[in-house]
Amino acid sequence: MAPSVAYALGAIVLLLFYNFMRPRKQLNTPPIVRIPDEALFQYPRQAYEAALKRCGSVIGVYRKNRLEYIVDESHALQVLTNDALFSAERGTAAILNMSILNALPYSLIGSLDKLVNKGVTPILERLLIRLGPIFQTYMFKLAAQANNAKKPVPVELAHSVHEAMAESMLLLIIGEKEPDHELIEAAIKVAFDVAIVGGIYQNIGYWSRTFPSTWRAFIWIRLMIFTIPWTFRRIGWRVWKDLKRARKTGNTDHIDPDCLVNQLVKDNGHIPGFTESIWIISLTLGITFASIHQTSAVIVWVVYEMAVRREYLPALRKELSSILETDPNTGKPILTYASLRNAELMDSFIREVLRMKGDTIAVFRLTTKDAPLGGYVIPKGSLVTPIATLSHESTKNWGEDASKFIGDRWVGTDKTAVSISTSYWPFGLGRFACPGRVLAIAEIKLMVLTLISRVDVFMEGGKYEIIDPLNTVAVPPRGQLLFLPLEKPLL
Repeated sequence: MAPSVAYALGAIVLLLFYNFMRPRKQLNTPPIVRIPDEALFQYPRQAYEAALKRCGSVIGVYRKNRLEYIVDESHALQVLTNDALFSAERGTAAILNMSILNALPYSLIGSLDKLVNKGVTPILERLLIRLGPIFQTYMFKLAAQANNAKKPVPVELAHSVHEAMAESMLLLIIGEKEPDHELIEAAIKVAFDVAIVGGIYQNIGYWSRTFPSTWRAFIWIRLMIFTIPWTFRRIGWRVWKDLKRARKTGNTDHIDPDCLVNQLVKDNGHIPGFTESIWIISLTLGITFASIHQTSAVIVWVVYEMAVRREYLPALRKELSSILETDPNTGKPILTYASLRNAELMDSFIREVLRMKGDTIAVFRLTTKDAPLGGYVIPKGSLVTPIATLSHESTKNWGEDASKFIGDRWVGTDKTAVSISTSYWPFGLGRFACPGRVLAIAEIKLMVLTLISRVDVFMEGGKYEIIDPLNTVAVPPRGQLLFLPLEKPLL
């Protein structure tokens, strides 16, 4: 080895050794607050809010062997919108146990955001014309379980909603017009398995809460060995065949022009090769999870709240009667996209459910560098989240009755279910706020209004149970829903 090379290597080794051994600047980090697991998982709102009130606006809390920094509403804007310091993509990947996504050459969240903005939003009205009959078919079928009943009939809402969302999303995402039952169940399974991997139900199980690191490793093994191969066989293979045919023919004429797979091919600028096809399949699975699981959870929340707040049902049905249009072909009443936009009371009720269902730690960010906040410095690579209830129930923004559920609170205002701000962000805030929220709210309105057009809804015992107080964002409540048929259906 030449002397000059040896000297250079030696200098590099010395420099690395110096950087490793030199004293590091002590950061003024926020105080670490110890909160017992029982309080975190059973009374998270009270535990977090009390700790913030006692120790200041920025604190660190260990949850499931991981340090998270919790902030109050005064820092929500900074944390949720300053992506240069607080990364939405990296934070979302980390909290969903999918940090491996940050190593990919493509941006999954960025790609999904672009896909929805280009492939869904511009053709929303046309999409609802196609998706509407699917939602209504499932809701009519569910309501029919109470036909001719003289007393309330117990029904299972969640699975019907999952089936409706799965069939509609198969049409939207891959252009499948007549999916068989196995394909619909496959889409539901994809959504459920991704939710499991993402830790959506991690707070509920004893093992997953007590041994989180072991649980994450086990879930990833299960994902790689079982979920991905099984999913590819059903949904992935369907997309793969379409893309393979496109490579052979040089065009996409055989793919539904309104489906998202076609939009992804168009965005690619050319017929995708092998690697690009795998990426497209990954995106379809990601949006399948987001659209089926999350929207279904909100629909359950809205219907359950309606069933315990039955005083709003007469006014909601009155509004429904006033917004119905007439199908020019059949002469029957129908709900259109214009109808849904005019459903102001329904929109207000949904917004109030989203505001008041008790979200605590809902949206996470990951610091990209040492980040100054509230007089402290949060170290690079740390998870940070504002407490949602402090924003959503802020008396400063919403008045002295901010903690009271008022279903018509937003009627006559410019505050809709999809409009977000620093004091209302169930869909996130900033650059990566949920791009599909307009479609999601339209779907929720369509299904819920269709349901109450035919049945009265009740909750057994007049109440429901919150299964996971720490994750009301993605885990719906549990309870026995009851139906009683209306004397005169509106649809």
